[in-house]
Amino acid sequence: MRLMCCCLLSAALLSCNQRTETKAPVCLYEFDLKQLASRNHEFVYQTDKNPLGQNALVFTPASDSSSMGIFDTASREAWIKARYLVADVWNANRYSAIVRVNFFDQDTARSARIFGKMGILPYLKTRLVFPLEYLDGQTFFMARQVRCLKGVVPGHRIAPQSIANVTISLAPVQDSFPTNLSISRLCLMSEMPDPLPPSKPIVDTLGQWMARSWPGKTANTAELVRNMEKLLDDAKRTPLPDQWSSFGGWKKKKVGKGTGFFGVHHDGKRWWLVDPQGYCFFSTGVDCIGPNSSGPVSGMEDLHSWLPPSEGQFAAAYGKRNNTNSFCFLVANLIRSFGDQWERKWHDITKGLLYRWRFNTIGNWSDKEFIAWARMPYVLPLSGFPETKIHLYRDFPDVFDTSYRAAADSFARQIAAYKDDPYLIGYFLRNEPLWAFGENNIAAEMIAIDTSSSTRKAFVRWLRDRYRNSVVGLNQAWHSQFTDFSELNTRAINDADRLSPAAKADLWDFSGLMVEKYLQYPSEALRKIDSHHLNLGIRYGTIESDLCYRGLQYFDVFSLNSYTERPDSATIMKISTRAKKPVMIGEFHFGSIDRGLPSTGLGAASSQEQRGVAYRYYVEQGAKLPALVGVHYFQLNDQPVLGRSDGENYNIGFVDICNMPYTEMLAGVQETNEDIYEIASGARKAFSTRADSIPKIFF
Repeated sequence: MRLMCCCLLSAALLSCNQRTETKAPVCLYEFDLKQLASRNHEFVYQTDKNPLGQNALVFTPASDSSSMGIFDTASREAWIKARYLVADVWNANRYSAIVRVNFFDQDTARSARIFGKMGILPYLKTRLVFPLEYLDGQTFFMARQVRCLKGVVPGHRIAPQSIANVTISLAPVQDSFPTNLSISRLCLMSEMPDPLPPSKPIVDTLGQWMARSWPGKTANTAELVRNMEKLLDDAKRTPLPDQWSSFGGWKKKKVGKGTGFFGVHHDGKRWWLVDPQGYCFFSTGVDCIGPNSSGPVSGMEDLHSWLPPSEGQFAAAYGKRNNTNSFCFLVANLIRSFGDQWERKWHDITKGLLYRWRFNTIGNWSDKEFIAWARMPYVLPLSGFPETKIHLYRDFPDVFDTSYRAAADSFARQIAAYKDDPYLIGYFLRNEPLWAFGENNIAAEMIAIDTSSSTRKAFVRWLRDRYRNSVVGLNQAWHSQFTDFSELNTRAINDADRLSPAAKADLWDFSGLMVEKYLQYPSEALRKIDSHHLNLGIRYGTIESDLCYRGLQYFDVFSLNSYTERPDSATIMKISTRAKKPVMIGEFHFGSIDRGLPSTGLGAASSQEQRGVAYRYYVEQGAKLPALVGVHYFQLNDQPVLGRSDGENYNIGFVDICNMPYTEMLAGVQETNEDIYEIASGARKAFSTRADSIPKIFF
């Protein structure tokens, strides 16, 4: 989770707390809210006083398919000239709202060609800004805007001149989740608008949401300290299960004497990881194990009831990301509890909790000091995946350029420091590449712009060979009118995969070659330095494209992140059959809104207890699949109420912002993890009760 990110963050927004008044934005085109309301009974024009302080359009959708059309012929010219779509909004619900702005062309009458999906906090006047530059399709995760939550832009490029319709829709929409959004201003602008004036605080001194109370909410600092001291005391009395090896493997099933490093093994019925001592190992892990639940504070200082000086006692709670100041209330709460010893005490508490909950693996993005101290099996996310000066589509590099191979060699050197560590299971090449979100024809996207590249030249040479140097043959197959192959080196050919079935197939075939080269060079470079540890693959965010199956020969284990009710057995079987290798799930989670956060994350359950049921169902249904060798939960800590750096604010942790465990959930987690080997071997039947679900609230 994704890694894992709503709109453009600017210097003007960062200084918003210094302003006392907001200038009225100058719009290229301001939409008539009263007229919009007249078009549909789901929109009400409200002239009475409302939280936005002026007349507003209240949008109350009847279903997920409800939408508000805002495009008309009068606004067409403004859509071409404008740089931002701007709306002042108020979400009156006790959970985050999901706003979608959908863009259609003449060929996408039913489904949007591209859309922006953004999260909005409850009970906070928010200026929502969608930069229209994102319509080029090159961005998936939006840069975050102050006071907004996360934003994404799925879909394919659309030129402003090609826009045929624009709609706004809202979620979640269910009987038990009534949703409405008030809009007081909706306009197209050529410049970034001024920020809204300061608001009242919504975060208390411990980092908790002030708008609600809930069971387990920490009342004050004294209660915080008592709770922390009890956690520390309990951590001292938690051993590993007797049936586990010192690495967490299963003593009842051994494969040889062990190699001193982790490996893979198929016993004739199923795949296993094998620990360094030779015991079969099923990896149950937790991602992001670290004393960190930080979020940006620049431009949002007014929303906090307390922020200490950045120097002094709480200096360790401050950080900086993307040139923006951030603050971690979890660290501040640990400092309050343990003073200068807070980090070592956190180590003790956390290892004790992992043992108590029966996890055997430290998952991705975890604290390196904790990894070195804990002496537990772990996985390693490699950093700085090879780049080139040119991106062909989103984050896809120019893989046929000689600089890509050199970058791969440089990238691989980081593994040298780990090559002799027996606790390292293996490494992930990278996480959730943006080019793989959607069924994207990368070669078609590459030639949609007028930029030359080494890969594009390789594509033209490849086409020459395929069509025996006959441009006539190419034109007949593609329904095109090229005078020479060289035209394809630099000419912008938009939607080339729509020209003909042959064009689409050619571009798709070459896209596959691009992905293979993308994986080949870094994988080979890593293997030259480290022959001991497992290449755990790419950690795809979703498997939406057959391109994700290319390059399997370079992995030891295929990894993906899978936010479903249970692991998709058909997908996992397809992967394993094609790769003849095991599969690992790098991320999954379940959240709720019954406690201190207004968003569930990518999986949702009705309560903390039902989160435990959801965990049991997911992990045990996964463990019985013969190709699956591990599942890692995302993540240890809840996210901050105002969102992390990218704007996610999900109740997905095992502990809250005060480091207090969700005991109702964790009873189920511990029960499943305790028996994971009996489940994986078939000695115990997998848990089959599905959790009570609620709408997923994620961005």
